[in-house]
Amino acid sequence: MVEMEVGSRCNRACSYCPVSIMPMPPVPARMPEEVFARTLEELARIRFRGRISYHLYNEPLLRVDLHKLVARVRERLPGALQVLNTNGDLLDDRRYRALREAGIDYFYVTRHSPGEYPERDWQILQYSEALSLTNRGGSLVHLPEATQEIRRTPCHAPGEMLIVSATGDVLLCYEDAYREHVIGNVVTSSLEEIWHRDEVVALRERLRVGDRTVTAMCLLCTNVSHCDPGLSALEDPVLAGAGLHSRDGAVSEMKRISTRGRQP
Repeated sequence: MVEMEVGSRCNRACSYCPVSIMPMPPVPARMPEEVFARTLEELARIRFRGRISYHLYNEPLLRVDLHKLVARVRERLPGALQVLNTNGDLLDDRRYRALREAGIDYFYVTRHSPGEYPERDWQILQYSEALSLTNRGGSLVHLPEATQEIRRTPCHAPGEMLIVSATGDVLLCYEDAYREHVIGNVVTSSLEEIWHRDEVVALRERLRVGDRTVTAMCLLCTNVSHCDPGLSALEDPVLAGAGLHSRDGAVSEMKRISTRGRQP
């Protein structure tokens, strides 16, 4: 999976998100064209065919030109599955149609208020019992820290996901709200160079066998949704419902690259 932070701002401050407690990050409000173009070029070069989305801790629809970015991704990465995660505040019929026509395959819309909602065609519901609340790598200090059992649980997230911030920095994990664990930058390095760096391969290997002492963030983290390879994809209603496990299972091309970076 690839997450591209096309913007760094959000119009909400939800209690389950670090945006509610942390200061505004010192990064551009919008991903610069140079960063977007370079990321897209790198993904096209490796013929990326996995899932791609446009968020980190931001609301993608704050970019009024989002449909143009989606269209460019569809043109260069025709085999990719494009997913939009949104709080829905700025999603109306006009933008929905524009984004669908541009290439968005699935929409994740978070409901923040109680009440009845009309059922829609092609709708997939996730109920609260199917969702898990994490402490976002320890950044949500009002939530419990990881137990000793969790601290021994393997994590495959850094080997299954590529997180590109608005500056082009590649983060070790999407739970890194404070952007403290940067493993490279797509503007100055190729994806292969970033993915195969000895220290990055070593970090992934230690997490793969359950050693969460690699960073303080990992040690405090309560996220166990990546404890088995590809588990997050299997639990994802979009991927599971679409029967795309083999297509996206994690990151089709990036997973192939990462396999070359460690012993089986």
